[in-house]
Amino acid sequence: MAMIKKSDKKNVKKCIRTNFNFYLCPNLYAMLVPTMTTEEVCKEIKNDYPAFYEKMLDNKASNYRKFIKAVLFPVIHQFSWKSSSGNMWNVIMLARYRNERKCPGIVPYLKYENWGMGIIYPKNIYSNLSIIDFKPHFWKRYRERQLIPNGLEGISFDEQIKYFFLNSGLFTFDFREGSNKGHEGFVGYTKTGIFFGVVIKELDYLCVKTYVSANMLFDNQIESLDSADELREKILSHPDYFQKRGKLFHIMNDSSFWMDETIR
Repeated sequence: MAMIKKSDKKNVKKCIRTNFNFYLCPNLYAMLVPTMTTEEVCKEIKNDYPAFYEKMLDNKASNYRKFIKAVLFPVIHQFSWKSSSGNMWNVIMLARYRNERKCPGIVPYLKYENWGMGIIYPKNIYSNLSIIDFKPHFWKRYRERQLIPNGLEGISFDEQIKYFFLNSGLFTFDFREGSNKGHEGFVGYTKTGIFFGVVIKELDYLCVKTYVSANMLFDNQIESLDSADELREKILSHPDYFQKRGKLFHIMNDSSFWMDETIR
């Protein structure tokens, strides 16, 4: 029988028993725990972000030559950073094309586990730092509707995250006033599909609930697109694509649309 190291015993003792009947070990993914409220999560993220942002800028500067001297694209650089509060942040720096090499994109995220894997993605939308929470259900749908049809069912969660940000392009958002517990809703557009959710304005918090691929929207009758804006234009100029889907989609007077959040 294998001996258990003292360090392992200490780690086991650190595990927290939650009211969801599973163990969550600190520092496995993050210090975020399922019992936290949305307000507590947002406060934790915003407390971490100033120091994390400086770390990202330093790392970007020290790896600038990797991008500027690149010949083959995409170019990806990844690193992790542990905050003083114990959160293990991850960063993907990427230049998808040659014209992005002088200013590579930066994707910061924090993984968490709560009945599946999700990520927190801080992003500046307009003038505020918004906290975008890609829920486990989003990743379930992304896997079913985007990865598996493209032969990628066996990749790890980390590879799923990298694939999503590498292939989605720059996000575009449409916001709407809604009746979902008094919160505003939104549609996020990518090159390959759209995601839906709700906003808690006072917290700058966006909860991403689900994903629909472009092939599903257009019954596999759509070519590869160069940007999220292209998909948005196609969607808003052809609302007839959604009429036959009944209560699943709602068309607004301004031609914006969203998925019924109760449909899972």
